[in-house]
Amino acid sequence: MAGRKREHLNERIRQKLGQLLIKEASDPRFQSVTITGVVLAKDQSTARVQFSAYQPAVSPAELTELLNKAAGFFSRALGRTLNARRTPRLHFYYDPGFDYALEMDLLLKEALPGDE
Repeated sequence: MAGRKREHLNERIRQKLGQLLIKEASDPRFQSVTITGVVLAKDQSTARVQFSAYQPAVSPAELTELLNKAAGFFSRALGRTLNARRTPRLHFYYDPGFDYALEMDLLLKEALPGDE
């Protein structure tokens, strides 16, 4: 049962962070960011937040650094809306999954040029 609750909380955190990035973040570099996953620690003190970005204005490393610097803001804003006993400390990590999928799509288009 505890695993199911944690998964539900992971999904709620992912949704709320996505909303915060769109509505409350003042940095325009965050507009291209999509939260792809959240992994909450067993004690709920920390959360590993995976994100991807579509055509980011800065490199993924810079974007990761910017998000980690703003993690306190996101954690406080999350605490106001989450209604959980504890608000986790957030750690952002870049998820290269979308980049890999885009690269594979381009390779397939090159391999099959007549199939558009």
